[in-house]
Amino acid sequence: MSANSTLTAIDLDPSSSFGRRMLKWAAGVTTSMGILFVLAHVQRTEIVEPAPPIQDLRTVVLEEPPPPPPEIATKEPPPPTVLDLEPLPSDNIIKISVAPLTYEIPLPEANPELEISLDAFRPDAVDRDDNPNHVFQFREVDQRPVIIHRKKPDVPYSLLREVKDPRVVVSMVVTRGGGARDISLVQSSGNNSLDKIVVEALSEWRFRPAIRNGATVNCLVIQSIVIKPPRGGSPFTI
Repeated sequence: MSANSTLTAIDLDPSSSFGRRMLKWAAGVTTSMGILFVLAHVQRTEIVEPAPPIQDLRTVVLEEPPPPPPEIATKEPPPPTVLDLEPLPSDNIIKISVAPLTYEIPLPEANPELEISLDAFRPDAVDRDDNPNHVFQFREVDQRPVIIHRKKPDVPYSLLREVKDPRVVVSMVVTRGGGARDISLVQSSGNNSLDKIVVEALSEWRFRPAIRNGATVNCLVIQSIVIKPPRGGSPFTI
């Protein structure tokens, strides 16, 4: 500052008008700066929420449930042996040359109602193939019985004229030895004399026995037998 400079004195006396204006201005500036400072401080001091705590991550192994126990199949007992009586089928009609009669054994035309005791044919307690007395059904064998010898029945012609349908259905057991036993009537011809003649003739018939698993076995047979007179109608008896 030079020696020639002149200092201007500022009158800050509050009693003067200029001094009062200066004080108001200074107070306003101070107040504004205080407000700005407060705002700046508030913006810088924002509340920051703390971060959530980090939990420890653990590996969890999910085990599959054990498989259910296997189902044990219940073995059903074998069905009981049903002993049904059925006619023996035959593709050929057996004819017996009996003058003056013809003795035929065709297939049965119908299944008759059977009234026959099954006590003799009940299954045995032991193995059927090992029991020589067991009687098999004809459909249980590998080879069915075959007639190899037929006795000619003695049937009076006059007796045949009295019978409207000379037909007899019998049941019999063809034995392992080739004979016939347990012969009984399933269906009568309606004439006792004719029935008796047929049964007596069958008792002397011979068969090739049934075969099962390579062995001869007893076999139950039901057969329909028809006796017809010859076409000439000769009246003499045999």
